[in-house]
Amino acid sequence: MKLRVCVPATSANLSCGFDVLGLALDLTYEVEVETTEERSFFLRHRGEGEKEVPQDERNLFFVAVQKTWERLGFEGVGLRACATNSIPIARGLGSSAACIVAGVTVANALCGGKLKFEEMLELAVTLEGHPDNVIPAFVGGFTIALREEGRVFYQRFSFPPLCSLFVLIPDYTLSTEVMRGVLPASYPREDVVFSLSHLAFLLGSLFTRDREGFFRALEDRIHEPYRGRYVVGFPEVKEYVKGKGLGNVVISGSGP
Repeated sequence: MKLRVCVPATSANLSCGFDVLGLALDLTYEVEVETTEERSFFLRHRGEGEKEVPQDERNLFFVAVQKTWERLGFEGVGLRACATNSIPIARGLGSSAACIVAGVTVANALCGGKLKFEEMLELAVTLEGHPDNVIPAFVGGFTIALREEGRVFYQRFSFPPLCSLFVLIPDYTLSTEVMRGVLPASYPREDVVFSLSHLAFLLGSLFTRDREGFFRALEDRIHEPYRGRYVVGFPEVKEYVKGKGLGNVVISGSGP
């Protein structure tokens, strides 16, 4: 049996939407899978991360496959896979979410689609740890996530043509785990209100197609002030772009 899955890169947070907002991008993780008689996993990975990611059962794609089969009580089969990846690794563009979504999708298909979509989504979010990348990786577009008592809910919209999006990808990496570790355990009330008000204003600006309002709303006090210290040139680039009236700059996911 042969399968092919293609999953988009994603940009999470959009500044004030920490762990809530996500947007699918044009970069992709594509994997072709064939079942084998041998009970083993082999992956040929081409493109971004070619020399970095493991090519065996330790690969995140295969980890997601195995976790899905464990969830279903399926013994599993051998797999030979070929992945073509254009999503930079550890740059805040949802590379891990793409692997997980692909793995859950393939594993479920090989079991005859026993998991409903909502169950696949919740499993993928559990494996990733947060929903903001996983949801747009599954459904595309611009998404708003809600996670409540182990369940995942979302709203999906088409992103309006307010502006052009540019992704600046540096030549160094930052891990999500490390970047979550730099965040404080609690926040002053005024910082929470600041981010909530900007999130509400951002959504309102998107729905009314208010370009200037959208740019104005791209400010945050929950994660960017802390992660921005590790993203070389972030404050300077943001100040320059805003000063020239060119829009705004945000950290994609956990950066850089």
